[in-house]
Amino acid sequence: MALSQRNCVVLLVFVAAVCMELYQAQIVLGRCSCPVTIKFIKGNFSDFQVLERRPGCDKTELVSENSTERICLNTMGNLAKAFLKCWERINKDESRKMECIERKRKADDRTSED
Repeated sequence: MALSQRNCVVLLVFVAAVCMELYQAQIVLGRCSCPVTIKFIKGNFSDFQVLERRPGCDKTELVSENSTERICLNTMGNLAKAFLKCWERINKDESRKMECIERKRKADDRTSED
């Protein structure tokens, strides 16, 4: 069964419209990974992740991880600001993230000695 040229154009336009709707449905504002944040973490953590602004979330997010949980840090807090500054200083190099974690550990050690 052959489609006429007009029917092919109509079908193509319909498919394009459906694809555009599905694409736009993927971008939902307010879908950040961290609905709740805290300003400070006691204790050590093994990793962190910086989630840059992206479609669906208009803010940078900082997620710290230890062996049992993931914690979202408030990026307005001093701890998060220090991590984000370190992240920029190491040029967002995943392989150098431990440098930032070690800085936090040293700062915690100095604070606990006081």
